[in-house]
Amino acid sequence: MRYIALLMLLLCPAEALAQATDIQPRVTIEVPPDPTIVGQPAIVRLKVLVPTYMPNPPVFPSLEQENLLVRLPDRASGPVSESVEGQTWSGVQRSYRLYPLAPGTYEFAAAEVQVTFADPETNDPVQVSVPLPAVRLTVGIPDAARGLDPLIIADGFELSQEIEGDTSLQTGDALTRTLTAKITGTTPIMIPPLLPQIEDPLLRAYPNEPRLTETEDRGVLSGQRTDRVTYVAQDGGQTQLPAVEIDWFNLKTNKVETARADPVDLVLAPPPWQPPDRETVLQLVGYFFIGVVILWFVFRKLHPVLLARWATARQRRLASAAHAFSELKQAVRQQDLARVYQKLEVWKRRLADPPDTAEFEASLAEIGASRYGGGDQQAENWSKVRDCLDRIARPLGHSQSALPQLNP
Repeated sequence: MRYIALLMLLLCPAEALAQATDIQPRVTIEVPPDPTIVGQPAIVRLKVLVPTYMPNPPVFPSLEQENLLVRLPDRASGPVSESVEGQTWSGVQRSYRLYPLAPGTYEFAAAEVQVTFADPETNDPVQVSVPLPAVRLTVGIPDAARGLDPLIIADGFELSQEIEGDTSLQTGDALTRTLTAKITGTTPIMIPPLLPQIEDPLLRAYPNEPRLTETEDRGVLSGQRTDRVTYVAQDGGQTQLPAVEIDWFNLKTNKVETARADPVDLVLAPPPWQPPDRETVLQLVGYFFIGVVILWFVFRKLHPVLLARWATARQRRLASAAHAFSELKQAVRQQDLARVYQKLEVWKRRLADPPDTAEFEASLAEIGASRYGGGDQQAENWSKVRDCLDRIARPLGHSQSALPQLNP
């Protein structure tokens, strides 16, 4: 009869198997009564019992949902039997090991178990879907771990660092930094990315895909995550790969601890000078000729204006009292008596308030008498003339641009 039931199950569709019966399979679910800690396993047992037998094993739900990692331990399913209302019911029990990755409440009422069992009266196979009872798994975190971000709760956690390459780099050289985090007592999925992204113009980063490995020993998960980044030097200077610090909660000590990887100091040599290529040289030559043409046009436009301004400034300078005094000094220095008299008159005319030049002119008269009166020309006292001119020019220093001393 059992073989006939199996044959009917294979030949008939599922709808034909779902026959009405007063006796339905019994499905129960057992969850831990106390709150589970994030990352720690929660054993959930799902039991299916029927009054007869099951020609096919039940189809259990996966129980997977967001932030819930599901693992099936070795020999997760096994036969069971119980006494129900004085009769022995047989069935199957499945154990799940659930690892919650975030705090909160997880419900399983939406899941169903598909059960195929022999009808007690006809022995025909009957297929039904039985929803799970409304139970909840409550997950929390220790008070001391509430401020952790990322949230890592484990029996053990450590960081190790490996540097491949020289920390003194030439442009184009590469250095590889590898960080490995080992965790015990929970899944390595809890480990966050280990190497932060850096924005450094001296380096270009080439990250590899992270590697996660997970192991299980007598129901206890452990594992590690390895992050690897290769940095290529782009320019000269000094920079640093920052330290990495990760806080985690130790279930053994009930304290928050810190795993750390030290920073890495780098010295980057500037790139050697490279002569410009042919295309760059042609561009520079083109820019040079364009600049010359622009300057030529600007010069053509500004040259008449600048020339006129220069001529005006020159005429103003030649007509100034300072220029006249400069020529008077030069005439005294050359001991040219006639020119001294001429430049003296020009200078006095250009001054708004001419000074008293009687003493200076008297000294000139002495030289004239000595020269044209038949006297000894060696007696000409030009030193006296220069002293008199200095005394005349000194009071004018505030009203006229500084007049230099005749005898520096």
